[in-house]
Formats: sequence, C-alpha cells, structure tokens
Amino acid sequence: MLIDSHTHFDLMIEDKVATEDSLINSLSQNQIEYIVQIAIDESNLLWSREFALKYKDRGVFYTLGIHPSSKADEVALKKLSSIVEEDASSSHRNLIFGIGECGLDFYRMRQSEDMQRSSFEYQIDLALKYDLPLIVHLRDALDEGYEIIKRKSISKGVMHCFPGDSSWAKKFLDLGFYISFAGNLTYKKAVELHDALAYVPLDRIFFETDAPFLTPVPLRGKPNLPEYISYTYKFAADMRKIPLHSLEDKVAENFSRLVSL
Repeated sequence: MLIDSHTHFDLMIEDKVATEDSLINSLSQNQIEYIVQIAIDESNLLWSREFALKYKDRGVFYTLGIHPSSKADEVALKKLSSIVEEDASSSHRNLIFGIGECGLDFYRMRQSEDMQRSSFEYQIDLALKYDLPLIVHLRDALDEGYEIIKRKSISKGVMHCFPGDSSWAKKFLDLGFYISFAGNLTYKKAVELHDALAYVPLDRIFFETDAPFLTPVPLRGKPNLPEYISYTYKFAADMRKIPLHSLEDKVAENFSRLVSL
C-alpha cells in the first residue's frame, strides 16, 4: 500500500500531463491507497475540495492553503479563512489533510517577503485555530521558516519536499513535524537529502510526488505522475536497508495517525 502525501491533480490535468480519469484509475492500478490534492492559491481552493469529495472513495484527501509564490492579499486570505471555517465544521472535515501548502519561497520571489511572511503566519493561525496539520513549503528560507514555526508554537504538520540535511531534520522533528521526501530524494547529487533520510525515524516519515514536478530517477525529465511514487519508496527502502513492505506499513501508520483514520 502506497501513499502520496502531496500532489497537484489540477496542474496535471491543466497541463495535459494526464486526464482526470487516467489519474484516478491509476491509483488502484498502482496500489496507491491514499493521496492528497494540494491547494496552492485562491483559485483552486474549492476545486481541491470538490475533487476530494468526488473521489473520496478512491482515497483522495485535500488541503486548503495559499502557496508562498501565490498572491495572498486580504481578499484571498479572507476567502481561505471562510472556506476553512466551513469545511472544519462539515461532515467532510476528515478529508482535510491540512492547511497549506504555505510557507516561504525566497528562491523564486514571486511575492514580496512581507506578503509571504504575513500569509504564512496567517495560515499557521488557521491551523492552530482549527487543530489541523500545517503543510509547509520552505525554499531558501529554512532559518526564517523554522523560527516562525517555533515562535508560533505549532507542533502538528508536514515539511513538504524536505530541503535540508539531518541537522535540519532534527530541528523540525523536535518541533513535532513529519518529514516528507519527494522524487528529488532519488537524485545522485542529493546528498543532504540522503543524510536526512538516514536520520528521520520511520514513524515520522512521508513520501510524495509533488506531481507534475520532481520526477524520480529513472524517469527524471518526464512530467511526474502519482504512480511514480513507487520509485521513491523503493529508493528509500533500499537506502535504509529495510523491506519495502515494512516502509509502506510505517508510512500508512503515520498517515492514519495524522488524519485520525
């Protein structure tokens, strides 16, 4: 049983990487038990919810949040808050994997640092208010992101596409977060990620595709798909020198614990 803790169905469909039907049918065909559709901006909040509701029987969960590269003005944040409030008290609350993805991205800098900081803190407050996990994106911003999370005293969340080594993994683990590795874990030069993988306890680990991005070896260069999550699992199991089924079982336990299945 495989779990993809972070993917973008809307982007795959929009970019014609695959059709909606083929993506959904591929889940059972590739033993993907659960998968999370990630919201990234004001425009796909409701889409993410409706997609998860449509395919809840196929193991689809969703998040609500605004990516640091997306515009997060007062209007967008109020819309996010309204939808979170509505969904957190609904019968489908159990389909919400968390608030995000949110955080800081000082690499692309598509939004100002001030907007990113205020958006991140706003979304942390939402996660705390409704007792939901925080799904965090940090790029070229580990130091500041860590300090914000620590200061806000949030202890339930996932470090998406983890970008650091074992020392950084320890910092976020100590705050209570899970560490999620994407397809770039399989890249030969990703030595910091390999170091982190060797350190993270199995009861605090997730894997993700971040599809259509970060396609794992040996398919690197092609658009990513949820079914390619198996390559990342196998790479991690081989590196940790444990049976693949044992790793799958641990990740499934982690997912069940985080979403209270």
